[in-house]
Amino acid sequence: MDATLSSLKPVSDSPICKLPISGYIDHSRWYCLLFILLGWTLVSCQRGNNEQHTQIMGYSVDTILIDAKERILDVGGYMDRSDLDDDGRSFFLYNHHDHSVDEINLDTKEFVRAFPLEAEGPNGVGQYVLGLQCLKDNLMFLKSVPFSSVIDKSGSVVQKINWLPAKDSEGDAFGEVPPRMEVVVDIKDWRVMGTNLDFLKSTAFLGVLSVEEKLVKNIDVDTENSFSNYFLKAGNNFRDPWVYLRADENYVYLTHEYSNEIFLFHPNGELVKVVHYEPKLTPARAKAPEVLTGSRDQIRHQSRKLLEQVRYGSPIWDKVKRRYFRLSAQRIFGDGSGSDDNAELIRTRVFLSVLDAEFNLVSEVELEELFSEYYKYFAKDGKLWVCQNILDELGFLVFDF
Repeated sequence: MDATLSSLKPVSDSPICKLPISGYIDHSRWYCLLFILLGWTLVSCQRGNNEQHTQIMGYSVDTILIDAKERILDVGGYMDRSDLDDDGRSFFLYNHHDHSVDEINLDTKEFVRAFPLEAEGPNGVGQYVLGLQCLKDNLMFLKSVPFSSVIDKSGSVVQKINWLPAKDSEGDAFGEVPPRMEVVVDIKDWRVMGTNLDFLKSTAFLGVLSVEEKLVKNIDVDTENSFSNYFLKAGNNFRDPWVYLRADENYVYLTHEYSNEIFLFHPNGELVKVVHYEPKLTPARAKAPEVLTGSRDQIRHQSRKLLEQVRYGSPIWDKVKRRYFRLSAQRIFGDGSGSDDNAELIRTRVFLSVLDAEFNLVSEVELEELFSEYYKYFAKDGKLWVCQNILDELGFLVFDF
């Protein structure tokens, strides 16, 4: 299915088409001249639009359905616990039905095999897998609690990762709760990064763990007060901004859902820069809530107002065409109670931002084929792949720009 989103000015709007015509005219010459002028006008209008409206672009969409070979793939709420391997061929998806990892060959579009996991013992990875990251050398990182693990393709544990016994530079213990998000950034020296939220101070921290030395360096990443404006509290219940942490061959990326800011880190924890850009289809950030602490109804209402403005996903590196893909969304609710979590969701508009290797905004477009931005997405072969649950089967929408 092709969806072309480029547009041209109406010919009648061109000053060339409004020239007065008087006297006798050789019609054959006039039609020839008109044809040439119209062609020139169309080309000029198209160039003008391309220069002035970065949201105009064309794309095609393919739907891919995976042959599960009678395997029940986990396409419920666990599709975010997945990753594409380094060569861009295999997609690994956690399966909570039997506590395993399924390998999907995206070139042949079929299930390949399952890697059973153990919850306890020497090769135990815990009972719950909260995240999955493909590493080099055929290794895989599994986020769990209270510890995480690096395993090989046979399911054997290569390295345990435990933040709780680690201490900071002053000798204080890390804490009682491991980071919400973790990524492995170095498999030689076993360095791991993780995000933590300080609810009392309404801020976010990035921890850098040296696994072998059991040392943690905490970095305050809220230097621009980006996170603190979105911590909502009703009694003992918090609604904090969801923080994303990703790593690839270029950087470690830290972002949160209500702002398009991108914090770029070196794997050693050094902040490289903070990226800002000005989109045209969505706000650069949601307006800060009017109330941060209040009743449950008040906080629910503020949370809904945030989602109506914008919600950003994490940037994804396209190493083939050297650019970044990033999804964002706006929700449209019905006229029901503004303080109700179950207010009718009429529609979710999903947008794509394309940035170049230097994080300059190149183009934007609304992807009308998508109805949610919560699904996992990644770049493969210079295209954007978005996971889909298609009648309880694993599928993908593949966008080619």
